[in-house]
Amino acid sequence: MPDAEPTVLAAPPSHAPGGWRPPTGDPIRLDLPQLRYPGNWAPRPGAMRVLARELRLRTRLEPVAEPSTVGPIEGALFETPFLYVAGEGALPKLEDEAEQNLRRFIDLGGLILFDAADGGADLAFTRSVRELLGRIMPGSELAPVSGEHVVYRSFYLVDFPFGRTQVHDSLLAVQEEGRLKVMLTRNDLGGALAETESGLPAYPCSPGGSDQREWAIRLGVNILLYATCTDYKADRAHVETLLRSRRWK
Repeated sequence: MPDAEPTVLAAPPSHAPGGWRPPTGDPIRLDLPQLRYPGNWAPRPGAMRVLARELRLRTRLEPVAEPSTVGPIEGALFETPFLYVAGEGALPKLEDEAEQNLRRFIDLGGLILFDAADGGADLAFTRSVRELLGRIMPGSELAPVSGEHVVYRSFYLVDFPFGRTQVHDSLLAVQEEGRLKVMLTRNDLGGALAETESGLPAYPCSPGGSDQREWAIRLGVNILLYATCTDYKADRAHVETLLRSRRWK
């Protein structure tokens, strides 16, 4: 059952808060790595590639053309402040070293984005994410993110956690002192982003079609700007602060 009545979509505005301006200055380079794990770790192939392209077009970020994949015990895990973890069905139990590395990644300031590819049809992925967090972040709790949180307006003004579906009306997150350390999207964000080899949407977005897909892209842009920002502002996250003060190793 849906959490709430889905938002009625209107055509997205063609500007960010304050008016969109062409990116200027030196681009800020980064990767959008996806976690590899035993099982179906890539239910929406190419989703991060599409998001990387949109970030290059819309912001001063310059993601790599082909985002990498990374194992949980690889040193490359600590080379960027963002980690994408997709799944359809329950996550497998990871080795102790792998779970310790995920905890260290979070402690160093990284943001893990878990994305449920089931789009609300199956709660197994969400349950397994809660179980994982219970092991690596004892006492933490996934709770709804307020609609007033900066992640909803770090670049675009977004008022719903759009994905391939509109089943759930909130993002879930582990939040400490205002900072989102872990996020969980339950409407299949990757399904809205993914494209076929010919560049067409790989999956239909329901019920909002192409407008819903655009809103999902905008949510993804917001999340990446939030993840790579070192100074969160109540009005808007400043791109100029991205990736300037991180120490990962």
